[in-house]
Amino acid sequence: MATPTPQISAPVISQKQRKAALRKERRKRKRQALAQARECGLKSGASGTPEEEEEINEDDDEDNDIVEAERQRLHKEWLEKERLAQEEFRLRCEREEAVRKRKEEDERMIKEEWEAQQKREQEEREKKQQEKRGRELENGGPWMNPEAPVTVSSENFGTERDVANCPFFLKTGACRFGDRCSRKHVYPTASPTLMIRGMFVTFGMEESRRDDYDIDAWLEHSEEELQESFLDFYHDVLPELKSVGKVLQFKVSCNYEPHLRGNVYVQFDTEEQCKEAFIKFNGRWYAGRQLHCELCPVTRWKNAICGLFDRQKCPKGKHCNFLHVFRNPGNEFWEADRDLHLSPDRTQKPAEIREIPQQTRERQAEEQEQKQE
Repeated sequence: MATPTPQISAPVISQKQRKAALRKERRKRKRQALAQARECGLKSGASGTPEEEEEINEDDDEDNDIVEAERQRLHKEWLEKERLAQEEFRLRCEREEAVRKRKEEDERMIKEEWEAQQKREQEEREKKQQEKRGRELENGGPWMNPEAPVTVSSENFGTERDVANCPFFLKTGACRFGDRCSRKHVYPTASPTLMIRGMFVTFGMEESRRDDYDIDAWLEHSEEELQESFLDFYHDVLPELKSVGKVLQFKVSCNYEPHLRGNVYVQFDTEEQCKEAFIKFNGRWYAGRQLHCELCPVTRWKNAICGLFDRQKCPKGKHCNFLHVFRNPGNEFWEADRDLHLSPDRTQKPAEIREIPQQTRERQAEEQEQKQE
C-alpha cells in the first residue's frame, strides 16, 4: 500500500501582493498579445496600435511607482528599527558603566575601611606593648623581647631539631643553599675564627669546578700533586697569619662541594686578633684572586670535621657537607681537632694520652686479682 504524499500548503500572501501578482500577469499577457500582433503585422504588412503600447507603458510606470513606494517604506521601517536598537544599546552601556562605577566605589570604600581597621588594630597593639614595657620598667624587671632568637643555651640549638637556625652553617660556617636556605644564618659580630672563602685553588680543583659530574676531571691531577700544592700553600700563608697573633687552628677544606671548596679556616687566640686579621686580609689579593673574609661561628672542630673522614669511611666522599680537610705537616694543631684546648682536663701530650688505656687496663687487672683473693 503506497503511503500518501504529504500535502504542501501554499505560502500565505497578503492582498497587496496578490493584486501586484495579478497586474504583473495581465501585463505579461498584454505583452505576449502585442508581440503576436507585431509578428502578424510584419507578415501582413501592419503593426500594433500605439494606444496599446502606451497603455502597457503606463501600467509599467504604475508598477514601478508602487515598487519604489514599497521600498521607501521598508527603508524607513529599517531606519526606525536601527535607531531603536542603537538607543537600546546606548542605554544598556550606560547601565553597565553605572554598575561598574558603583562596584568600584564599593570596593574602594571596603578597602579604605579595612585599612583603617588594620591601622587602628596596629596602633592598639603598639599602645598595649608600650604600656606593658612601661609597667615592667616601673616594677623593676627587665623587658625581654618576646621574639628573641634561639640562644646557645637552648635545648636544640645547632641540631637538626632546631627549626630556626641552620645546623650546617653553625658547624661549618657554610651552607650549600646559601641565601636560599629556609633556616637562619646567624653571622657572628665577634668570633675567634676567620674563614677565607675559596682561597686555596689549584688547577685540578678548577677543572672539577667546571663539571662536578665529570669523573675524569682529576685523572691527570693525583692526590700527591694536590698534597704538594697544599704544603707550598701552608708554608706560604701560615707565617703571614701568625704575624697577627697566636694561631690555634689552621684548616683548609678539600671538599668538592662549591660552598666548601678551598675554604681556609683560621682560629686565633682572641677575638681581637681575629678582628685585626679580618681588617688586614679582607680585600687583599693572593694568587690573582681577591680574598673574601668572614667571621665564622665555628669554634668546635670536632663537630665541623667529618668523623668518618680520617678513617676513609665517609660514604659521600669529598661531596660530604661536613669538612674534609688537608692534613697539616707534622700533625700541627692536632689538639684543636679534638677540641682539647677547650678542656683543661685534657691537656696531656699525645704520648700520655696513648698511655692512659694501658694504665686503665693494669688498674682493672689489679682490682680483679684483689677480688679473686
